[in-house]
Amino acid sequence: MASPLVRLRRHIIAALPSHLPVAYKLGLSISLLMVGGVALLGLVIINQQSRLLHEQLDSFGRTMVEQLAESSKELVLTNDSLALNALIMNLASSRVVMGAAVYDRDGRALARAGLVPEQLNIPSTPNLPPQVSGHAGPIHFQDLRLGTALVTLNPKKQDDAVRHAITAIALSTLVIGLLAGMAAFLMGRHLSRPIDRLMQATGAIGAGDYRFRLRHRRRDEIGQLMTAFNRMAQGLQEKSQMEGALNRYVSVGVARKIMSNLDRLELGGHQVEASVLFADIAGFTSLSEQMPPDQVARLLNTHFTHISRIAQSYRGTIDKFLGDGVMVVFGVTEEDPDHRFHAVACGIMLQQLMHRLNQKQPASPCPVRFRVGINSGLMLAGNMGSEDRMQYTVVGDAVNLAARLMASGAPGQVIVPATLLAAPEVARRVQARPHGNLMLRGREAPVYSYVVDQMTAPYQADMEHRLQALLEAIGA
Repeated sequence: MASPLVRLRRHIIAALPSHLPVAYKLGLSISLLMVGGVALLGLVIINQQSRLLHEQLDSFGRTMVEQLAESSKELVLTNDSLALNALIMNLASSRVVMGAAVYDRDGRALARAGLVPEQLNIPSTPNLPPQVSGHAGPIHFQDLRLGTALVTLNPKKQDDAVRHAITAIALSTLVIGLLAGMAAFLMGRHLSRPIDRLMQATGAIGAGDYRFRLRHRRRDEIGQLMTAFNRMAQGLQEKSQMEGALNRYVSVGVARKIMSNLDRLELGGHQVEASVLFADIAGFTSLSEQMPPDQVARLLNTHFTHISRIAQSYRGTIDKFLGDGVMVVFGVTEEDPDHRFHAVACGIMLQQLMHRLNQKQPASPCPVRFRVGINSGLMLAGNMGSEDRMQYTVVGDAVNLAARLMASGAPGQVIVPATLLAAPEVARRVQARPHGNLMLRGREAPVYSYVVDQMTAPYQADMEHRLQALLEAIGA
């Protein structure tokens, strides 16, 4: 169980605000410093004033006793009690003197007035109340001791002076503390204004607004910090613009890899287990001969946009466009344990989309149909090309086989090898029929292949939902 001090500390920490502006901290610090300094100075002044008043009161008391002893020695010798009482009464009538007395050698009072003892025990100190300051001195005539003179003083004057000094210093401390706090707060606001602007700027940069700039005309360290921040924001903006432009030429994953390793761009790669899809427009040569070049370009751009959206839907990445064809990879730029199924699903969805688009334009003399080939396996992913011009792509026998399967297929077909269809995550999700052995260029042994027609029931429903969303997005 936590101790009371620990609990108190937790309560204090919980009560503190989560954010305290620099202006308040600076104002509070300077105010406490000023108040502490003035309070310390006041204590020193009060101590000095009290000591000085005490010394003055003692000096005054000794002087009064000496004068009383000098004035009363002849009266004591002559035993003139009347004159002695008159002298004592006159002395005791002062506002500072509380009492006065003359005692004989045995300590008996010869004359007294005010606050003094009736009898004095010689040579002990007079027994006086604590609020009274007493001073005693001997009365001598030549070498003969005649008695003792006693004067009691009122210390109220000293106490009043000390109290007035304390009051004045306390008021001065309060006024100086308030003025110092206000000045410190204003100064803190002035000094913290650029810091507030820096906080706003960092918030804007954190939110992705790289156009935010700090306007300043400062010639100090904060001005240098603002200049450095503006340079950083400019660099981030340029990098963001570069990445945005790069995303239009390569996939987002590839662009991210390039931007994160700008100082380590080199040829080479690493092996990955991934899938690749090739698709091209069947009969594109004859199709392009029937259309003007600008219309051909619009047709390619439109259908490549469809393929890009379908690939994104199944976590695929456009590797490159090959004339009228496209190469899509799965599980290369980002890890995807289900890359085989995603590649097959992408091919099926492309064929079903083209079938529906052609149905909506039955009178079109040039329907667009794709051939699709898919394969998976080990392939080399990395920067390929030359030192001064390179491209992030995948190469290997698995990639070549996918391209050969596409070329062997008929328009509207998705061709996959038996090894891909044997993967459990693919076999239970698709419906396929044998396509037979294919003797492909560059391979000695035939490759047994299948034509994938569609998804099984539960997965086909999900694809229908995706197709409908895509059709609505393209306004078809």
